[in-house]
Amino acid sequence: MFSFLLSEFGAKIVTMARQVPSPSGSNPWRTLKEWFDEPHDYEWLGQQRSSRPIQPLFRALLGFMTMIFGITAIFKLIGPDAPPTQIGKYLAVSVIVGCFLVAAFWFTQPFPGRRGLIAFAVFADIGFAGAVLMVVDRESATFGCIAFVVSGTYATLFVSARWLLAHAVWATGVSTIVFFLAFQETNADITTLIARALVLFTAVTLLPIFSHLTWRTLYRDARYSDRDPLTGLLNRRGLEPAILDLFEHARAEHWSLAFVVVDIDKFKLVNDVHGHFEGDQVIKRTADRLSSHLGQRAVIGRVGGEEYLAAISGPIQLISVLIGGIVEAISGHPDTVPTTVSVGAVIMPTESKAWTGGATAISVASNVADSMMYQAKAAGGNGLRTAEI
Repeated sequence: MFSFLLSEFGAKIVTMARQVPSPSGSNPWRTLKEWFDEPHDYEWLGQQRSSRPIQPLFRALLGFMTMIFGITAIFKLIGPDAPPTQIGKYLAVSVIVGCFLVAAFWFTQPFPGRRGLIAFAVFADIGFAGAVLMVVDRESATFGCIAFVVSGTYATLFVSARWLLAHAVWATGVSTIVFFLAFQETNADITTLIARALVLFTAVTLLPIFSHLTWRTLYRDARYSDRDPLTGLLNRRGLEPAILDLFEHARAEHWSLAFVVVDIDKFKLVNDVHGHFEGDQVIKRTADRLSSHLGQRAVIGRVGGEEYLAAISGPIQLISVLIGGIVEAISGHPDTVPTTVSVGAVIMPTESKAWTGGATAISVASNVADSMMYQAKAAGGNGLRTAEI
């Protein structure tokens, strides 16, 4: 039962859409529209168990890169290419101080969420724009525009398609101004500037957009591979990391934990009498009601044709109330195709010795919940059986 249970428990309900999007097929315009409209999961790097080992590496790399740009700004400030005006010097000092403050953030703080990631993207783009526009030698400034490749790479990995496009428009606009000034103020050959501009446009604008589109398409396929396409709940592939995460979080917060197995009674009869389409509607309806009832404290998966698994964390009083209301929440409605459910649950209070068992405790709890569900079904269904370990 543990492998069966762990294979359905992926990322948490709060952070993922419950409906799996339909494939785009071969229509490129539809693919582009989906890419542009897709909600961006800014929390994935902080929450995904598989990404945790690389979080310190990302933070260190971004911190060192930010420090390098700050040090570069120092050399530009004291060198022959220093800004000629006092305002320019003040702006250069502001960039230097900002770089070192942001670098300290990357070195000392946890990996940021949406606001932090977007703020750094804006900071980098404004800083690079100020740097290249303040360079006195306009022809050298055209080479400096390549710095936008760095912020473009960052945007490819960490921000949404809309923010990436905003970066691309900003970087292209600033680069255009720099090249126009270089053409007006220097004796550079126009063909050389055009060739340089085309290479820069490819690297700064086209490459990040293409990379982001490719990355997000692959990410979407991988992310939704742990979702059941009918209900949008977790499937077997997604369960293991989420159960372990919930177990560890509940133990750290000194919360109780419960496992609940829900099975639709006499589901074969529903298919035989009403057809498979109505059967699918019953499965989706049950999933929706179970998710709505348990809310944000639960992670829910579909672990069989008509069977669901939920894990709930929180104070034991709240868990007991949620478990006690499952049957009514699912079956207490005047549906066209009336159905009932059998529910088995096991609760691990905070003082339970089972917490020391880790993965073994999860396996034991899931087996007990499954056994309780069969007891409820053997008693005629439409009921609940609970136990405590």
